[in-house]
Amino acid sequence: MKTANLLIGAGIWLTIGAIVGWLSNYPIPPPADPVAVAGDNVPITLKIPSRHVTAPVEPVGTGERGSLNLPAASRVGWWIGGSGPLDPHGTVVLAGHVDSRLGPGVLRAVGMLRHGERIEVVTAHGATTYVVSAVSRYPKQSLPRSLFTTQGPRRLALVTCGGPFDQATGHYRDNVVAVADPV
Repeated sequence: MKTANLLIGAGIWLTIGAIVGWLSNYPIPPPADPVAVAGDNVPITLKIPSRHVTAPVEPVGTGERGSLNLPAASRVGWWIGGSGPLDPHGTVVLAGHVDSRLGPGVLRAVGMLRHGERIEVVTAHGATTYVVSAVSRYPKQSLPRSLFTTQGPRRLALVTCGGPFDQATGHYRDNVVAVADPV
């Protein structure tokens, strides 16, 4: 049971560790205070109908060292330094846990998503529907910088942890990223 708890608990730290590592390599000034973020372009719910996922989304900023401040495993964090679903350019970055000490995390299904599956991001304005175009795995320190941008094509990136679990470090080795394009 201790090993199972260790494995589950380590999932919490992978997403944080990967994003901390990535942001440490590419320092980003912290955006506005997440509490002050409001409006029609703020994600409030993530839905992945084919995987029976419906989860609240909350705005998250970055910490002192550039780390992303993720919510509990039952919620998804929207990185306020990126784009919103209604923006004409850039990536909407939603990140969350694959698991926790209490069980599976809300983004546990990201690694199982397949090309063509639909994802909805709900705002006060309505829902934006995306279709999965790619699911990739990256070493923790190698998330593509191109995911964290307000420029380029409009898209969604779901980020969680995955890959082999390293018992020595207590972390998953990789991050899993599902990229989806608006319909």
